[in-house]
Amino acid sequence: MARVDPNCEPVRVTAADLAAHLGRLCPGSAVDLAGAVALPCALPHADRWFEWLAADRHAGLEYLERDPTDRVEPTGKNPWANSVLVFAQRYTAGWPADDSAPVSGGPAGKPDDPPWTDRVARYARGLDYHDVLLKDIKTVLAGLQEAIGGLQAFASTDTGPYLEREYAWLAGLGFLGKNTCLIHEKLGSGLFLGVALTNLEIEGLTGNVPAAEPLYGVTARRRRPPKRVAASHCGSCTRCIEACPTGAIAPDGGLDAGSCISTWTIEWRGKTPADRRAEQGGILFGCDICQAVCPWNQRAAGNPGSPPVRGEYSPLPGHTEIKLADLLELNDDNFRKRFKRTPLWRCHPEGLRANADVVRDNVAQGGLP
Repeated sequence: MARVDPNCEPVRVTAADLAAHLGRLCPGSAVDLAGAVALPCALPHADRWFEWLAADRHAGLEYLERDPTDRVEPTGKNPWANSVLVFAQRYTAGWPADDSAPVSGGPAGKPDDPPWTDRVARYARGLDYHDVLLKDIKTVLAGLQEAIGGLQAFASTDTGPYLEREYAWLAGLGFLGKNTCLIHEKLGSGLFLGVALTNLEIEGLTGNVPAAEPLYGVTARRRRPPKRVAASHCGSCTRCIEACPTGAIAPDGGLDAGSCISTWTIEWRGKTPADRRAEQGGILFGCDICQAVCPWNQRAAGNPGSPPVRGEYSPLPGHTEIKLADLLELNDDNFRKRFKRTPLWRCHPEGLRANADVVRDNVAQGGLP
């Protein structure tokens, strides 16, 4: 896809026509949900975002500090952009209530030494979504460019400075749960998100109010259209808050990233606080506990009408050749050979070894699964 011309002219299209194009193009690229938000857009939770950064609840992650304003208003650096398209792709078909994988927080019930991949968050067991989803989004955008003359677009998957979940919520892809995940009522929260800034002026969008449904969805969010669009459908449920072993999820739904196992095992590359190693339990990389206990995800696991998830996100066959103990001795060269182009690349070889060391100690001391 060619680079965007910053002097490009706006291209007008109706939301209905764009929805028709997305309905034709998304299924062939395994994109499950797609919607749009007009720019500029005053994000409803912008103040909360800045307060979260100011309170240092982002665990010192420098990349979040670099572009705080651009995440809230991408037209500052991209004045040509008139809208943002939001795409979602599933990496799992929900979490069964009886899931016994250590990383799910479910009950023990597997052999004493389960596959080490059971200790890895589901999103990270296959190929890197940054590559897979971005390619699929670009395929959809290429089709849109053929159908809509003059369309210009710049796509990214978790790498651009955008608040993807906020835009996905406004675009109707789901609601924002207490665990901070975007949750679709039928598909759950096992969703990768990607966005594309475009020069489309889209007539018929809802503005700063969340849409009831996305422009395209592999399945509808609800059995019947809602009378009003609520910001959340968590209600009085607090399962995710109560299940989090580190207390990282606040009662108001905010996340303290510095207390999150995913931060320790991924972003901090195995530097779990020394006095909190036991809280990591048997988790090697990432954490699914707050999603595994969510009723919406357990319902999604029992939904037989959902199409299959992309095969690239299934555990890689080569992973079965090694065990948890092997990861403790994995040298840098073998790490690169095995985990390049996978999400585990993020924590670097020293991080994976450090994570494995914590898990080994916790399993030995606490009899964890």
